[in-house]
Amino acid sequence: MEPAERVFAQDFSAARHTADAGDGRNGSYVVTPGAAWCRRLFIVGALTEKRGSGDVMQARLADPTGAFQVSVDWQSPDAVETLGYIEPPAFVAVTGRAALTGSSERACATVEAEALSVVNRTARDLWVLETAGATLDRLESLRDGGDERIEAARRLYGITDEDIRGMAAMVSTALATVRTDIAVGAIAPLVARDLLLDALEGEGGARGTGFEDAVAIGVRSGLSAREARAALEELLAAGECYQPASGMIKLI
Repeated sequence: MEPAERVFAQDFSAARHTADAGDGRNGSYVVTPGAAWCRRLFIVGALTEKRGSGDVMQARLADPTGAFQVSVDWQSPDAVETLGYIEPPAFVAVTGRAALTGSSERACATVEAEALSVVNRTARDLWVLETAGATLDRLESLRDGGDERIEAARRLYGITDEDIRGMAAMVSTALATVRTDIAVGAIAPLVARDLLLDALEGEGGARGTGFEDAVAIGVRSGLSAREARAALEELLAAGECYQPASGMIKLI
């Protein structure tokens, strides 16, 4: 699978053009003024708004430079269900497809989510650092000359030195929001069963926690809805919890 591009919201939302990579693959790329060629994206930001219900939902995900418009539908049922459990504000990571609807100045760049999960501030800061590095590399190529994709982006948007300085200022704005004590590699891999077990400690009363409430707790802890349900099944099978009544979960 093609690696997911990292791009800031200000750059992505300014996209007005798509291009064919000419490599025989299906689908085109959304090309941004900062020379990012986006077919798939990995973004992290603050979920500030969501709307819709059922099989179609939309969300607004803000990073330090602007906001991404995110949509999710029946083609990604786990993402739809997971978003349904998340209440703004929350830091959320999204992997999805880049799309551009409309044309010219009325074009709108969106991210069609394939997967999403709640993350913490550390994950957001690390994403800002990685995205800043990728963006600066592209801006350096725009300034000094680069490969065919870089030159194509320059032609599509008529990029000037002033434009490049403006995008560099965008990166500086994003980096200013990162905590000074952030450490690369501070995020440990999640073990869904252990994470959910810790999250359920102290939850529920004498009757335990409702199954759907337990799934919601798992989602708020960083799991997708599907992962939370699978983790609950693992905990039940391992005897870490039991069902005192239908639809209820209680830790041993």
